[in-house]
Amino acid sequence: MEPLLRAHGLTKRFGPGCPACLESTGAEAGSNRCPHCGTVWACRDVSFVLHREEALGIVGESGSGKSTLVRMLHFDWDSTSGFLEAARIPALAEALPDLYPDGSPWSRNLLALDRFRQRKARDAGMGIVYQHPQLGLRMGVSSGGNIAERLLSAGWRSIGAMRARSASLLERTEIPVSRMDEPPRNFSGGMQQRVQIAKALSGDPPLLLLDEVTTGLDLSVQARVLDLVRALREELKLSMLVVSHDLGVINLLCQRTMVMKNGQVVEAGLTDQILQDPQHGYTQLLVASQLQ
Repeated sequence: MEPLLRAHGLTKRFGPGCPACLESTGAEAGSNRCPHCGTVWACRDVSFVLHREEALGIVGESGSGKSTLVRMLHFDWDSTSGFLEAARIPALAEALPDLYPDGSPWSRNLLALDRFRQRKARDAGMGIVYQHPQLGLRMGVSSGGNIAERLLSAGWRSIGAMRARSASLLERTEIPVSRMDEPPRNFSGGMQQRVQIAKALSGDPPLLLLDEVTTGLDLSVQARVLDLVRALREELKLSMLVVSHDLGVINLLCQRTMVMKNGQVVEAGLTDQILQDPQHGYTQLLVASQLQ
């Protein structure tokens, strides 16, 4: 499998940091908050490779750093330090011609780009589906309008073409086209998530970030959303980074999994291996708690 994304040492801290931070925080210390200076190390030295057409799971309890990691990858939050590079993607190279110096197969550090260039990279290379639809959708704007906003930022200008593209995406994500002009606030939680998925796919991104997309949904609705995600990954040959506290979701969607605790990765490997023969004590507790 060819790599699509490489991350090295991704770190996000909230606070000034101090000399005692590294020894006083992390998985072994049992906390991501430094007792000396109060700094929170939401993510610390996270590294991984995501391959083309692969789904990589990130699992951990609330506060483990998994959602912070996604926010950094999507450029919602600045990273404190780290290096993020993308393999040569035609849409990304077209949007930012100097991103791949001297014909390099790997980009410059995406985390070091200015905000404008990060937005262009995000629009060309990735889509995101948040746990809370309010973060990804304007609830008072029509569903088609939400998708059109993303298309506008990608350079689309024809209203007719944008409406046709929005209708096609909504139909693909199982939203009746007859409801395209309704705002997401009129929809159920499962339908709102499907509108988010349609919006995320509008630019044909090679990478989809999923942050707890089934949390709070009824089990039957969860199953429909997961079936849709799995079908879209196979149909569109997407790479995915899937954040969840639910090991069942990770098992269904992901080939490989990283386990996070207090901002650090404590175990990583094939999903089957992680779930059937966990090595780290924290992973063992996670698996055991969801088997009860």
